[in-house]
Amino acid sequence: MVRFLAQRKHLLLILVYPLVVFGFFFLKPFNTAPRFFMEWPGVDGAIPFLPFMIIPYFFWYAAVAFPFFWLGWRDGPGFIRYCWFIYGAMSSTYMLYLLFPNGQNLRPNLEGMTGWAVEAIRWLYSHDAPRNVNPSLHVIDTMAVWFALGRDRFLGRPWFQVVLALVCLAIIASTVFVKQHSLVDVVGGAAWSGVWYALIYSRRSPFFRPSTP
Repeated sequence: MVRFLAQRKHLLLILVYPLVVFGFFFLKPFNTAPRFFMEWPGVDGAIPFLPFMIIPYFFWYAAVAFPFFWLGWRDGPGFIRYCWFIYGAMSSTYMLYLLFPNGQNLRPNLEGMTGWAVEAIRWLYSHDAPRNVNPSLHVIDTMAVWFALGRDRFLGRPWFQVVLALVCLAIIASTVFVKQHSLVDVVGGAAWSGVWYALIYSRRSPFFRPSTP
């Protein structure tokens, strides 16, 4: 184990992740009454509430974790880029939440609804208030996974790229189908991901290095 870690000192970056996650919970008390409501009534109202989409919504946790293990083992430069994308994009998003405290009122009344999926959503609603929603961290981190694994040489096979695209799109779509986010939040998350893609993966970026085989 010592030898393994000595050869992969980049893995020490994983120690930053708990601090970044803590930042999200630290911010919650600062936005108890959102001043900006991120909603697109005509569009959000037309999007159906689909409880079963809680599956890809929760699968997000495994999807975000996988590149840490995969790239940490196989691709040091790719791992470093993924870490700084996640850390930089999330931390800067927290700053946006402080500057523009936002929220949404899209959640349906679950009274009278039953089923395991509804219970899972009820749990989600009780633990994650509809505040600090735009740009969507769910979307930003999903795009980070897509960018990182989409560039991996071993996983660059067509079948995997199709699966990766479908999984990432399902996770992003789930945010609006379980009414955790407005489509406006999704657009904001995608746009902010584009900014960080340019910062991390551009050839002019200090983080740009060819991935190892």
